[in-house]
Amino acid sequence: VILMGVLQMIFGAFKLGKFIRLVPHPVFLGFVNGLALVIFLAQLKQFQIVDETGNSQWISGSSLIIMLILAAVTMAIIEFFPKLSKSVPSTLAAIVLVSLVVIFAGLDTRTVGDIASIAGDLPTFSLPDVPFNMETFMIVLPYAVVMAMVGLIESLLTLNLVDALTDTRGQANRESMAQGVANFVTGFFGGMGACAMVGQSIINIKS
Repeated sequence: VILMGVLQMIFGAFKLGKFIRLVPHPVFLGFVNGLALVIFLAQLKQFQIVDETGNSQWISGSSLIIMLILAAVTMAIIEFFPKLSKSVPSTLAAIVLVSLVVIFAGLDTRTVGDIASIAGDLPTFSLPDVPFNMETFMIVLPYAVVMAMVGLIESLLTLNLVDALTDTRGQANRESMAQGVANFVTGFFGGMGACAMVGQSIINIKS
């Protein structure tokens, strides 16, 4: 992640961000639709549980019915809430309302705490526990290049989409540099490499 950040900063320093505007629109649409499929498939994991042997199994019975109803109610709120009021983003309203229903009705369904830890500990600074030599560098480099390019491509394509939605013109090189700095720093705190998110950016703009 640290090397990924360095590569992204180099990308921004050499002002290579402008080349993202050469990507044809059909490619951009394919990229976005591909991400939509990946996100959809990732959500299917919420309908699975891990048993004592470590195998994943689909939930069934009342748990499945409750989960499907909650998912349907959430999507309905997102779709129809703006017709009642636009003062509150419909996605935020859906999260709050469905969460309150689950909490106060005591529904037996999966929560965020079941998926990942929500302990809330602050990250601590640490140097990577690897030998700092050329062999390590050559092992890490291919992965860092892939991560850096995927991150930059998604971020800069998202920037193009935001520009189209808001009729503005963003600064691709500044975005590349900022993303590189962020990933460089987060690598020292055990964080994952990150980039702009297409879906969340569109939701933020519409909200």
